[in-house]
Amino acid sequence: MLRPFDRTLLVCSDGCEEVEECLTRAGCRVTKVGNGDGAVYKIRREIFDAAVLISTGKEMDLAETVFNLRDISSSTEIVIVAGCGEPGGNVIGTIAATVPDTILLNLHGLEVLLEAFRDASVRRA
Repeated sequence: MLRPFDRTLLVCSDGCEEVEECLTRAGCRVTKVGNGDGAVYKIRREIFDAAVLISTGKEMDLAETVFNLRDISSSTEIVIVAGCGEPGGNVIGTIAATVPDTILLNLHGLEVLLEAFRDASVRRA
């Protein structure tokens, strides 16, 4: 079951300003790294509710990053944000379907998910 992303690790090499703004507007505390190696380093040293992956740079591919993050922290939600017409989308979908507690969304889907978290917390208050 998904839970709010209070502490979020954002993994992207470039072009992720919209996602970072979306997470920040939703109240997430975002730690940004530029590649999979940086993500593995951070997740070994800090606790995150979620890891949001946009692209992982050249050092480590997306699949390897997702598998490493899952092995290191089984409780961290993993969200892969893909563009609508992104090449290799089927491969990304396969990765998301293969790794437990990993979901594939586009930016709008992430916004909807974060809004649902906010609505749920308002109802509890």
